[in-house]
Amino acid sequence: MVSKRGNIQHIEINVSNFQKSKAFYQDFLEWLGYKRILDEKDFAGWDNGEAKIFVTYLEPYKELGFHRRRVGLNHIAFQAKSKADVDRLHGEFLVPRSIKVLYGGPKEYPEYRKGYYAVYFEDPDRIKLEFVH
Repeated sequence: MVSKRGNIQHIEINVSNFQKSKAFYQDFLEWLGYKRILDEKDFAGWDNGEAKIFVTYLEPYKELGFHRRRVGLNHIAFQAKSKADVDRLHGEFLVPRSIKVLYGGPKEYPEYRKGYYAVYFEDPDRIKLEFVH
């Protein structure tokens, strides 16, 4: 595989409840086509052939919590193939699992650009995730 310079190679997400978050990301990333490549006591990872995503538990910091309005990460966006792909994630994955969906569900965001269609949702630590076409 030829990688494009500057592409994201991996993302590591620190979580407060490793088992709960690992299960969430296992289901979500598998739905997207990622395969698990690592499963340790406090560290798990998935790969889609282009990018890797790791989830890790850091006991000393778990009580500090996460908030996307503080300095640091705001959200992570995953690319969808189509608007229908966004709708499928919402209907087949988010709703059946009672995952908190933000901003009223899948819709267009013309203020971002023409044709921007996305659904926003939260992981168990309330880290905002986006699936966008």
